Amino acid sequence: MKGFYHSDIFPGGESLVVQHNSDCGCEKHTHDFFEFALVVKGEAEHIVDGKSYRTRPGSVVFINFGQTHEIISDSTEYYNVLITPDYIGSGLRRETKAVRELFSFVYERGDGDQCVNFTGADIARATALVTELYREVTEKRESWEAAASDLLHLFLIMLLRYVRGGKAAAKPDKTADILAWLREHYAENPSLSEVSERFYYNDSYFSRMFKRFTGEGFNAYVNSLKINEATELLENSLLSVEEISVRVGYADVKTFYAQFRKVTGTTPGAFRSKR
Repeated sequence: MKGFYHSDIFPGGESLVVQHNSDCGCEKHTHDFFEFALVVKGEAEHIVDGKSYRTRPGSVVFINFGQTHEIISDSTEYYNVLITPDYIGSGLRRETKAVRELFSFVYERGDGDQCVNFTGADIARATALVTELYREVTEKRESWEAAASDLLHLFLIMLLRYVRGGKAAAKPDKTADILAWLREHYAENPSLSEVSERFYYNDSYFSRMFKRFTGEGFNAYVNSLKINEATELLENSLLSVEEISVRVGYADVKTFYAQFRKVTGTTPGAFRSKR
């Protein structure tokens, strides 16, 4: 995995760099500085520590130093605001508090989301701020450092407002939506990969997240939905065991019997006779 370090990005000893990139993505990498990527054109998938974010113009992905980051896109244009820990840790800048609060709020909130989607007029405002920040840092006109500090501070405040208000995380908690979708489609035998792709998650992250929220693995959860529905049908319908097996998603009735016994401790026929 590629690593980017101070000496690569800040060769002149700068603490703040703004890049304007137009490319087809970026391979998986890590770095020892903060990164804020504002998308201005196109769409891309940003993956931060295994968590996937679908981005569009107005999306901002923020990456802490030491995290892994990857960009997958056919074509995207974005600004990268890169800040060294020394710049943030100086204790003399307003930006210090803003950055610390931003990452602290995300981690304390517990969902780990590191992306904001600006909406409406805020897309233009954020883009204008970062575009002007890029000009100041690149052209280095008179008093550029003071101007850059003001622009960066305003940009960070916009991010904080969105994060605190929960207005536009690119990946809000979709657990309820995922579970609702599974309740509707479990009989179609969806795979973990199919569902993670549908809801724009990385497979490995989705698997961990799903187990954390439901207490069981994806396949076990889908199977429990099938068996729960099967018990309802056994109690309240005249369908045969074979018909119920097919209806809840088991093409093989032997598999249905095995899974039913595993979950309920008895056979479908015995379960029905006791009701």
